[in-house]
Amino acid sequence: MFTRRNFRSLYALTVASMKMYFRNRSAVFFTLFLPLAFIGIFGLLSKSSPSRFTVAVVNDSKTDVSWKVFDSLKAVEAFEVEQSDMEESTEMLGKGKVDLQVIIPKEFGATDPEGKLKPAKITTHYNEARPQDGRAANLILSQVVSGLNAEITQTPTVVSVDSSGVKTSNLGSIDFLLPGILAISIMQLGIFSVAFAFVSMKASGMLRRLQATPTHPSQFVVGQAVTRLIIGVLQVALLTILGVWLFDFHMLGNPLEFLAVTVLGTLVFLAIGFIVAGIAKDENQAAPIANLIAFPMMFLSGTFFERDYFPQAVKTITDYFPLTYLADALRQISNEGAHLADITHDLLGLIVWGIILFYLAVKSFRWE
Repeated sequence: MFTRRNFRSLYALTVASMKMYFRNRSAVFFTLFLPLAFIGIFGLLSKSSPSRFTVAVVNDSKTDVSWKVFDSLKAVEAFEVEQSDMEESTEMLGKGKVDLQVIIPKEFGATDPEGKLKPAKITTHYNEARPQDGRAANLILSQVVSGLNAEITQTPTVVSVDSSGVKTSNLGSIDFLLPGILAISIMQLGIFSVAFAFVSMKASGMLRRLQATPTHPSQFVVGQAVTRLIIGVLQVALLTILGVWLFDFHMLGNPLEFLAVTVLGTLVFLAIGFIVAGIAKDENQAAPIANLIAFPMMFLSGTFFERDYFPQAVKTITDYFPLTYLADALRQISNEGAHLADITHDLLGLIVWGIILFYLAVKSFRWE
């Protein structure tokens, strides 16, 4: 039975654990300053103009002239051209996945009774949140169309470009990167801080001596876990606020739901940390085991770049990584305004991983 005395004991152990954690400079560095450095680097890179522009072309005309425009755009070295439909290209523009949406209308390439091309207008849209990228791509497009007009008609302009900025969710690259960096930070907090702390205490005999005190060992473990949960929530809140303040990160969803997912993710990775602590006898064993688990997830879970470019076999495997579930859930809440009911797939994945991992943690954990 959980009595008031047990609660006071747990509170005292949690406070003591917090003090121990913040006295550990390496732990504080990996928890706060390393993720902050990642955010700073990628945030500054996201503000610089890209060397290549992604252009989504909606060709409603399908005439020879329209395909000539499409081929001319593909020949531009600075363009990465994708053929798309209106709905998909509009969604990609809103999410910051394309710099310019090019719409070739149905009447484009039509001729009059004399067989001459009728004047036509290509419409383009760019994200107003990143006008410098869209306008630069649009300038190149206008030059291409101007040259194409002279080549096709040898007459006054019949092909022109009408461009405008579009109000979107204002998502940029930092909006994709920050949730991934936060997911990595949660993983590192759960795995490395627990594994190294408990392995060190186990190797020094501190855990064995703890069993001889009136304090129940389980309360000590729970106190350590609660400490990591509190630090995890503070870490995510601080880094998110800095992302909004310094790099215009957009939180479209509910911040409380965002934090709720971080709590669930932290619990999952805490279980991994306890498994590593149970298996490893000392820090020399803990380091390679922890890195063997963390590094593949760090680079293959879509934290820094989308997994759509992975080979299908790799993508299928990484679909089931706990870090993939966590990063996708955080990204959907922040980038798309999703609620917990909309991300049941990712939440279920984290819950299943949590149940499996906590069972393995109980079976593998040793006090000596």
